[in-house]
Amino acid sequence: MSSLRPRSFSEYAQMLWRRKSLFLFVAGTTLVAAFFIIKSLPNNYEAQATIVVTGKQDERQALADRVAAVRERLSSRALLEAVAQRHLLAGNAQGAALDVAVNRLRKDTKVETFMRGDFPERLTLTYRNHDPQLARDVATDMVSIFGSMNEALAKQLTEQNDALNAELNEVENHLNQISQQRSVRRSSGVSRPRIDMNAVRAERAATNSTIETLKDKQFSLEREIAQQKQQIAEQQKLVKAAPTDARANSSYGVLLVRKAELEAQIKDYAAQYTDKNPKVLQARNQLEEINHQIAQLNVEAQNGGALNSPEARELRGLERELSRLETELAITQRAMERKQQALTSPPSAADSLVASAPLISTPVSPSGDAELPLAGSDYQRLKDRYDSLLRRQERLEYARTTAAGFDPGLFQIVDMPALPEIPAGPDRLKLMGLALVLALFLGLVAVIAFEVPRLFSIRDDRDVEYYLGAPVIVMIPESVSPGQSGQTRRLLAMRVVGMLLLAAVVVPALIFLLNNLRVFQLLASR
Repeated sequence: MSSLRPRSFSEYAQMLWRRKSLFLFVAGTTLVAAFFIIKSLPNNYEAQATIVVTGKQDERQALADRVAAVRERLSSRALLEAVAQRHLLAGNAQGAALDVAVNRLRKDTKVETFMRGDFPERLTLTYRNHDPQLARDVATDMVSIFGSMNEALAKQLTEQNDALNAELNEVENHLNQISQQRSVRRSSGVSRPRIDMNAVRAERAATNSTIETLKDKQFSLEREIAQQKQQIAEQQKLVKAAPTDARANSSYGVLLVRKAELEAQIKDYAAQYTDKNPKVLQARNQLEEINHQIAQLNVEAQNGGALNSPEARELRGLERELSRLETELAITQRAMERKQQALTSPPSAADSLVASAPLISTPVSPSGDAELPLAGSDYQRLKDRYDSLLRRQERLEYARTTAAGFDPGLFQIVDMPALPEIPAGPDRLKLMGLALVLALFLGLVAVIAFEVPRLFSIRDDRDVEYYLGAPVIVMIPESVSPGQSGQTRRLLAMRVVGMLLLAAVVVPALIFLLNNLRVFQLLASR
């Protein structure tokens, strides 16, 4: 045949119906094999831990570097190999089996970083395993690296703090020695007060506490100002939408009611009294006053009555409150700047000294005859050094107590890995859906493989008309004898039995094939 006869959708459906037994056999055996494989997949249990990253916003880059270093260490072979050996993930085997266990551990461990802008806010570590107890133990072991880093940072901060304390004590001894020598050398007999370094530290601590209080107040005022501006924006919309007609004013309605009463009263008086009667005159005067007030309200409404509306008055009150909050914020900022300037200035207790150097170029003799040469520039340098040391000590102290309410350290483990009771996978319903799609696809492939050769042969009257160009006038139906009918039924029964026997062989073969291909295992691990 040189060409293929075009066929309609109904003809293709008839082909599928004609090969329904083949389609059901292939799809059914594939679905049964996939069901046994999915049923045999082990449950995966997931242990999860949450670690909060603490620190200041101005140290974003340093914190990001430390978080990146921790993530790299968690995926390093040295750490994973030690964890695999401790928990016998590869048994007692070494070499290739240990490599497989390390790669499996790296794949089953997931570390996610949640950012707030460009600042690392928290980390989540999850580990999956078929054994829930083992999943928790391995996750706990891997989380301990954050505690180790906290201990290393705490040890480093402690060493730095000890070194600073030793240097501060040395500077304090120099300053106190200078104070004593100056008091001895003074011929007038007036002694200089000795510098109380504890008082200096207490003064700086009090200043720092005041600055923190002012920062909290500044934050609170900024939040209030933001809310006040939002309320003002909403109130401005209400003012713009407020009606400018005088009838919207509540006083306008009262005046109209009073005007109607006076007009009715004057009409009654006109039937009883003359125009010169005091009652009539009084009622007319009241009516004129009411009309004047109504006209005044109309004029105010035409000239911008929204400015005198209740919404406008409330808007002006909100703006006054905003101005007060902004003034209070400016005062707080100025007070905080003054405190910070006082904090960076030399200590007040050290200012009582005469500007002179602390360096001793000539030792003092026991008789006290030798004098100590002093220089103002050296003394100022010593005070600057003392201030710098105090600031460094304050930063170290802040770093050691940066996570108020938690344990000290950069990484705060807020959720330790718990024993998982509900399996996290695999999603068997999803896998069964994929298995159904695969079974239907293979069934269609089998039908197409058997029906494609028949498309190029003459099978019915439509093929005759298309290929031979001769119309079919009549078709002789196939007739069978009673004996042939019984033979057909027996042949059908034998085919059914044969298909069942073949299915008993094909299903194990498909299970073996799909297990070796690891199709569902790979889908379940994702």
